[in-house]
Parts: sequence; C-alpha cells; structure tokens
Amino acid sequence: MTLRVGPVWTVSRRGIVSDVDAPKQVNSLSELVDHASAELGPVVVHDPAGPNECLLRSGELVVLPVDAPTVRKRLRGVYSHEEIASGAIRMYLKASERARVVEVAKEVGATPNHVHFACPIMIGTSRPVIGERLPELLGEGTVALLDTPLDAPHGALVAGVLRHHGASVRPFPVLGASGFGDDLTLAAALRATRDLPVVLVASGTYSFDDLCPPVLAGCGGNVVAAAGNGGSERPWWPAALPSVTAVGASAAFSGRGPWVDVVASGVDVPATVGTSQLLCTGTSFAAALHAATLVPVP
Repeated sequence: MTLRVGPVWTVSRRGIVSDVDAPKQVNSLSELVDHASAELGPVVVHDPAGPNECLLRSGELVVLPVDAPTVRKRLRGVYSHEEIASGAIRMYLKASERARVVEVAKEVGATPNHVHFACPIMIGTSRPVIGERLPELLGEGTVALLDTPLDAPHGALVAGVLRHHGASVRPFPVLGASGFGDDLTLAAALRATRDLPVVLVASGTYSFDDLCPPVLAGCGGNVVAAAGNGGSERPWWPAALPSVTAVGASAAFSGRGPWVDVVASGVDVPATVGTSQLLCTGTSFAAALHAATLVPVP
C-alpha cells in the first residue's frame, strides 16, 4: 500500500499540515499555534514567516543549574523555577515578560523552551487506520525509539520500519499523539537512554538562532536522528550535533549540509504495522532504516 503524499508545512514550502501531523487540517500558522497551545499550553511564534521561524513556550526559559543564580540576579521577571530530570532548570517568567521570551533569553544568556512541531519531521501522508495498540512493539527491545506513542500514526510507522527490517523496539514517547513536544522532555529521554546501544530520534527542531538548545547538547554517540524534511542546510537539532549520527534522505526534501552524516533511502520505505505492509516517505524513516542496521547481533 502506498500512502498518499499530502501537503507539508516547512520553512521552504508553506502549505497546510497533513492529517498525520494534526487531527485536523491546519490552514495557517495561527491555527497551528492554536492547535499546539491546546495541547501544550501557550506558545508564541518567533520571527513569523522569517528564516528563524519557530514555536516557543510562552514565558519559559531553560538554563543549566550553574547559570541559574546569574539569571535570577540579572532578571527580576522570574517568578518560579522547576528542576528537570534532564539536568536543566525551567524558569517561568512573570506575565509582563512572557511575550518577550526570546529577547529576555538573550538578555540573561538563557534559551527559550522550544516547542517541536511535527510538520517538518516527515513528508505528509494520509493517516493510516490503526484500530488497536500494537503489543508486539511494546516490549523490551534493541532500538530505543524517541517519538510519538506507538498507537499514534508517526510512532507506529517509524516502529513499523524498524520491525520490518529486523529490529525490535523499546518506545520512549517524547511527543504527543499529534507530534508536539518540548526540548526538556526529549532531553530527559536522551538522558534515560544514554546506556542503551541504539537510540533513534525521529523528530527534531530548528532553533531561533540556529544554535543547539543547551539542554540537548549532551546527546551521546548512541543516538541516530532524522535530518528533517525542510530541504534546508539549516541545522536540525539534535541531528546536527557532532556526537549524533544525522540521517538524511536521498530526496530533495531532506535536510542537507556538512552536518548530515548518512544518506539513506527516504522514499517508499517499507514498514510492517500489524498485518499491513506500508510505504513511508521522510527522513524519519530513512533514520529508522539506518538504525535497524546498527542493531547488535546476539
């Protein structure tokens, strides 16, 4: 079965989000923000329609513990903070400062908390019909998959590629069913999986300044990550980290540049989901294809 390639929202090609990325069609960036806010709380757009366009959690800064006292001293707009399992601290700005989250981050040397949005993660395809959870994919396995839950379309398809090519899957959901998540959740999962042999991150994000969010900078050498579908040389995090194996696809939509380490087939990649055989397109599936080749042989 070949999945219908639908419109995709990326930096280089604007359009409506496919229904694999959202429960409903989204026709504008404002609708995308509304949809993300409904799932994750308030988010804001940085540099709308510009080269650094991305979504940020309104009023949230991410700092390393060693920098927290300096941030508090320089910025009076922090009303509370929360220590995160990833080793970072999330600071909450007062209401008067929330809309200025990017500027405030620069003032204090912190970084805004980015919201990953799944639109550039994969080329849009029609939503497959999955009637039940897939228990055969939920046990202990060889490849740690950091993605949506396995009963959501994207996670099911990426796991299906791994399974089709002989790997088993250990899921670590870091995105919601519709593909939204934040840097801190991903960082915590990377920390939890640092001793596992192969970790696949089938999602990612641009950053507003093209620098890696500090909380993601500690990725280990066991991480394989998709290079994104923006068709751009802009770094796609965490794939662009030197310690991570960035996998692009042999197609025009793929992220590209010197930070891409491996190029694999990313068009019509076969996947097994339940009893169905599917064909998937996107760098998420190219990365899964490569990760399957790294599975240790007993």
